[in-house]
Amino acid sequence: MNIIEYLKQQTIIPDFKAEKFIDLLEKYDENDVLYETAINEIDLTNEEYEELFEELERENYADSIFIIKCPFCDTLGNTYVEKFDIPEFDECRFCHNEFNHRENYETAYRIYFNYQKKVDVLTDLSEKINYNQDRIFEISDEIRELEDKRKAIQSENIKFATLRNELLVDKSESKMYNKVAEKYRNQKVKYIGTLLYMKKCVITCLQCDEAYELFQIDNQYIGVCSKCHNEIGLNFNKM
Repeated sequence: MNIIEYLKQQTIIPDFKAEKFIDLLEKYDENDVLYETAINEIDLTNEEYEELFEELERENYADSIFIIKCPFCDTLGNTYVEKFDIPEFDECRFCHNEFNHRENYETAYRIYFNYQKKVDVLTDLSEKINYNQDRIFEISDEIRELEDKRKAIQSENIKFATLRNELLVDKSESKMYNKVAEKYRNQKVKYIGTLLYMKKCVITCLQCDEAYELFQIDNQYIGVCSKCHNEIGLNFNKM
């Protein structure tokens, strides 16, 4: 609520005096000083004056200030926000006459319309909304990027699983496993299929035109023709 809205709703002074006050405030801006001469135009009683401005201060629509007024030249001097800061005797800075400052001051009020508070709230809310929208777009881009990476990893996993399944062979597929295992019974025998070099080629027996079955015998590799049982040695470490 701003000061105009407050004056329309308050019950301290009559409505016609509140309207006078509102009309008066049209001439003022935020943080302007309202002097006694201007307040007198509202035609408040002493009781209305004290109660109204006490309430305005309590609601942060006004702050009282104390302005020194020279009794000799009638000019306004220094301004104080607390009465106890006013010096007892001092010279007028214009006519240089000395007088009691604590007995010669005028009470005025710095006015706060509080329009800006409302604007600040809306601006702050708008900035937060804009930030959140920008952040949503950023998060969407991040999610999209993560999803692309997930799909890429998933694709690699599928390729890996496919290659692994292709490379896995079972000894039941071998025609020669039992004979090779019997021949090399004191050694570890493992059937490793028929394909060589990333599953791109096979070794064929020249006599039988039959593919050699490949076995790992401990740390050595051999090929055995499933038809004529001819054996060849394989060395993957030599070029």
